[in-house]
Amino acid sequence: MTKFHKISIILLVAVAVVVLPFMLTACSQAETVQHNIGKDADNFKTYRKMTFVNLYTGELLYSAEGYFSVQSSYENSYQGQQEVALVFKVGANDYKMDYFSVAENVCYVIEQVENTTSDPYHWKIVWYVPMPGFETAEVN
Repeated sequence: MTKFHKISIILLVAVAVVVLPFMLTACSQAETVQHNIGKDADNFKTYRKMTFVNLYTGELLYSAEGYFSVQSSYENSYQGQQEVALVFKVGANDYKMDYFSVAENVCYVIEQVENTTSDPYHWKIVWYVPMPGFETAEVN
């Protein structure tokens, strides 16, 4: 083995020793936790609350609470609004999906909350504004 080959191998090993730990720890602990919580939420294991707010008036519009998964937003090109799909687990093998429209003056916040019930299929939607045809503001 020539001197050049020996130096090349030593440099290669030195670079590997320095770079390899950074490559193996590319994800921070926070990224790992975020991934795990998101995965649990999509598997209906995380009790959450999602609240929609009118940004112009500060008025609460509605909230969704329970074990639900937030699906990808869909673009509604007709009205230029964004639609968010929430999938609720309402039984052992039963699911319910609701779509919520998000306009430029509406935002939403999703918070993970402690489980307030021992019922794994608990969910509810609360409307904070009057809805035509609804007797009560709470739908469950």
